[in-house]
Amino acid sequence: MQSQHPEVVVVAMNVLDDKAAADKIIQRYKLDNLRIAPGKGWQDRFELPEGIPVTVVVDHGRVRVVHDAVLPDPVAYLEADLTAVRAAGGKTASP
Repeated sequence: MQSQHPEVVVVAMNVLDDKAAADKIIQRYKLDNLRIAPGKGWQDRFELPEGIPVTVVVDHGRVRVVHDAVLPDPVAYLEADLTAVRAAGGKTASP
């Protein structure tokens, strides 16, 4: 997603505070552009569901879309979300 949409910042949240496990996954899958937000504080800040995984689209500090289940095609879902946010007057940059 990040490589296809450089105007979007993709952040992975590690709510389990297991930095070593997250680092291992980042290295194994060569996720060089991925940003990690460690700690449960981020989950609380955005009032996210307790279930994992949760995918959130945030536009200029405002939660616009929440998916609280596994996405069968994450890129397709997120592209549709970005299109909907833009159509609704969101500020997410256009490609």
